[in-house]
Amino acid sequence: MFKGPACVIFASVLLTAALLAVAISGSHPVSALQNQEPIEIVSVLGPLRPFTPGGPAVEITLRNVGVEPVISLTATLELGFEPFEFTFDVASAHPLQPNRSTSARLCLIAGGFISGNLSYPLTINTTLQNGANFVYTKLVQIVEPPLISAWGWAVIAIVIVILVAAVIVLRRRRAAKA
Repeated sequence: MFKGPACVIFASVLLTAALLAVAISGSHPVSALQNQEPIEIVSVLGPLRPFTPGGPAVEITLRNVGVEPVISLTATLELGFEPFEFTFDVASAHPLQPNRSTSARLCLIAGGFISGNLSYPLTINTTLQNGANFVYTKLVQIVEPPLISAWGWAVIAIVIVILVAAVIVLRRRRAAKA
């Protein structure tokens, strides 16, 4: 009796989840040239909460967009006259594989920055498994992190669809009993 509405509800939930997954996976603030630079800057977020007594924290997320695993990866963020070096958890024992991301967070002791429109130089230093070294600098903006992550919004959307579907099913059951 309720096979038609149940199928529509299930299809709606799946479609919503798929559309949100595509939207989330396709959003990248900064991109690298795949054939020249093996590392893409995914995000530079700050200031991160909770604040530490030493100062605000910044998190940098990088992705291996090359075809070779990365065995060494550092990034240096220049804030005024003070460089801050981010060391990523990448080594020959556990390389950063192609199409994978890694993040590093650093408390910027006495480091001042403004999130938003100002650009700061970020120097990426990487060594590939085949021995090739790459060092290049990009201008980045430190962006404040969103209050709710993109996945959080996806979960909220799915819950709303399920609740609306449940209300529709309950109303139809009541109407069928009456």
